Amino acid sequence: MASYDTFQALAAHPEWIPPRSDLRVFLGEPGGPEATKTTVEPGNSFSPGMRSFGVTWWVRLPQSGTFFAPEMAPLEALRWQYAEGFLPLLHCQTEVEGIDARHRLFQDGTAAACSEAVCGELGVANRRADTVQVQVFMALRSLGPAGGPVCDLTVGPDGAGFWLPTRHLPLLCLDRKPSAIGCGVGDPSPLARSGQVPAEQCVHDAEGWCYGLARYDITLAPGEAWQVHLDCPQQTYGTLQSELPGTAQPHPERFEERAHAHLQAWRARLGGVTIDVPDSDFQNAFYAGIQHMLTAMEGDQARIAPLSYPLPWLRDSVYIMRCLDLMGLHEVARAATEYCVRHDFFGGFGAEGDAPGEGIWAIVQHYRITRDRSWLERTYPAIRRKCDWLFRMRRAERPLRVTADTPVLPLMHAQRAGGIICLPAQHGLIMGTMDHGVSYSVGWVNQWALCGLLEAVYAAQELGLSSDAAAYEGEAMQLRAALEAYSAQHPEFFDLERTVSSLLWPTRAWAHDPERIRAGFDAWWRAHRGTDDK
Repeated sequence: MASYDTFQALAAHPEWIPPRSDLRVFLGEPGGPEATKTTVEPGNSFSPGMRSFGVTWWVRLPQSGTFFAPEMAPLEALRWQYAEGFLPLLHCQTEVEGIDARHRLFQDGTAAACSEAVCGELGVANRRADTVQVQVFMALRSLGPAGGPVCDLTVGPDGAGFWLPTRHLPLLCLDRKPSAIGCGVGDPSPLARSGQVPAEQCVHDAEGWCYGLARYDITLAPGEAWQVHLDCPQQTYGTLQSELPGTAQPHPERFEERAHAHLQAWRARLGGVTIDVPDSDFQNAFYAGIQHMLTAMEGDQARIAPLSYPLPWLRDSVYIMRCLDLMGLHEVARAATEYCVRHDFFGGFGAEGDAPGEGIWAIVQHYRITRDRSWLERTYPAIRRKCDWLFRMRRAERPLRVTADTPVLPLMHAQRAGGIICLPAQHGLIMGTMDHGVSYSVGWVNQWALCGLLEAVYAAQELGLSSDAAAYEGEAMQLRAALEAYSAQHPEFFDLERTVSSLLWPTRAWAHDPERIRAGFDAWWRAHRGTDDK
């Protein structure tokens, strides 16, 4: 939201309508810069980019005084979904005293051309038997799902939107001229509740609380509909704001044409992936998951989500890489996997003990599905390097520390034990760190290590490197025996979520003897997931 004192401002102004902050999805170009991802809340209130501003819509019925804001509506009142169930054009429908409201939203443009823009449509229709007066508001304000300070704002030269006056750049453009439009400082929601619009046409506020408010006064006969389109070109803030301004030219009137091209592009992107299931909700969730993973990517980095995970994270990223391969997007998957080739440790918590095994799995799995031997030959030194880490950790006599040369969360810089990947080995096992602990992650770390070693055996055999294959297989067998002995002596081993969540897939660490883990796994499942009759 607007600035560091947003919460204080909201506390001082309870009449302001804050963002919902309960659910969010992201729209954006796969691989595009994280700052350009559009953050959207239920109802299609959005911020066009990270720390930009908020754009929202409100409806008021003057005759009854009813005021509707998607930020305040119960979630069940907003029928919010992707186009066709999974394509990244967001639909929202709701009803206000017999007035249907429909909002559509998507992100257009590319990072290469600096042409990213957010395109929207808001329509209202009268389903009542009488003629009704409706006021529709479009607001640009500092408050938003990923908003930031708005220090300067002016009404656009055509009187149908808002511009950044200091650089004469469009921020929000509309294809209909409003009945009233103006700018103010604070938040526009109190004025909108009473049907008013500020008179000022240009404002400045050093604290960043400028806003713009446009009002449409509409008379709808029974069955009549009305709509307005918006275009929100992304601009450059901070570094290079003058040297690399956004190039998108606002064309709100071309909404349908651009929406059609956008959906066609995404259908083509996902067209090679098929799933045949009887449940349409499952199918839609499957495809929506794919487009979310692609949207979250920045460059060649597989990321969990924009904004909340602003960096690549190994143990999460390897699953995304695998998904990309399985859906046939091998070039995208390879580019993401190359990050594992270059880096042995990466993630928000810095270097951790499960990383080498996971990295090997990601590399070899890509080879298994593509069968690209030349790529495996080129990347094999990374596999060998990661195996060396596994050997060292299982023989460690003191804590091993690694300084990661990839981004970490700020809190990790204040951690005295940051970068410790393992404690001294015990029981023939790696006492590796994972999520700030060791004891509860013994199963996770060692099952991933075993998986990595066995994948390395396969890769070495594929390349005819028999001595490597023998060494890795010998290490794997020793680790497996140690893991079996440890689990027999520590019945609580299978009570730990980290153990159970990785033993079946993808590590398959116990595939050679499933009966050994059946009782412990079944007990955990009944305790934490329930039985068939629950």
